[in-house]
Amino acid sequence: MLTHLFIFRFEPITFFSKGILLLLMLVPFNAISQKVVSERGEYKMPIEKSMSEQEAERICIERARINAIENAFGQTIIQGNSTYIKNERTGASAESKVVFNMMAETMVNGEWVEDIKPPTISKIYDNGVTYMNVEVFGKIREIKETPITFKSALLACPKTECKTTSFNNKQSVYLEFTAPEDGYISVYCDVPEEKITYRMLPYKADQNVSSYPVKADETYLFFHPQMAKNIPLGKVDELVFYLSKPNTPEVSKVFVLFRPKTEIAKPILSGIGNVSMSNIEIPLNLPSEDFQRWLQRVRRAEADIQLETTVISINP
Repeated sequence: MLTHLFIFRFEPITFFSKGILLLLMLVPFNAISQKVVSERGEYKMPIEKSMSEQEAERICIERARINAIENAFGQTIIQGNSTYIKNERTGASAESKVVFNMMAETMVNGEWVEDIKPPTISKIYDNGVTYMNVEVFGKIREIKETPITFKSALLACPKTECKTTSFNNKQSVYLEFTAPEDGYISVYCDVPEEKITYRMLPYKADQNVSSYPVKADETYLFFHPQMAKNIPLGKVDELVFYLSKPNTPEVSKVFVLFRPKTEIAKPILSGIGNVSMSNIEIPLNLPSEDFQRWLQRVRRAEADIQLETTVISINP
């Protein structure tokens, strides 16, 4: 397989990634104005011999509430490098801009506010098996997108006027970033052809660093060694896009995470990957679906994390 995106170091050349990139945008689960609706949910399950009726009732109520949320706001699905919300009534699905709530190890696009009336609980006997059936009716709140306060732009040259979403084969890419307050930044990207997510920032040399500090109102230019702030030249990765297949346009998606004041946690990363060229090293990475699940978890736990994504075309 031909490579798609390289990191060219100021000192040794370093490999960044292969294949095309395609990723989704997920935005934090924060307290902002949210839609509240009334919805009915239902769940039925067999009562196992090892399970008490009280435990079965608790599980059924929880699952019925999940059913109500999915009826109102859609079912959450992770497929490869993307998270979607599927409309339960029409079957249509779309990429999500939401960080989901977690109920009974299920991601849902809402939260249960209160019961409108007590749950209706009944038992059903069928072929010697006892089932518990629960119906709930209550108010649920939709999770909404949180506004982004920082500014970021991908550039084809180290100048603001080079902002673009369209790159040519073998063209460098830079990231310009400004935040209104002190905080931390990290950048990841995904290669769907490989089903691997690579970390762009912090740089490969900073393996144990989870995110980089940035100062309020200062403009940073990442991936340019001479213009790096407080980062030694040998640590800065210089990125260049390469097409995976000659004369075949591709798309990629780069996403930037920013958290005011506090560091951003990192997922478990490895350097596993195949290399076919000399003087190239694999950046830290993890499987795409693992990254999606980590992103959901960390942004629920650290609700002030902001995220912005940009779709880029790479042309012959």
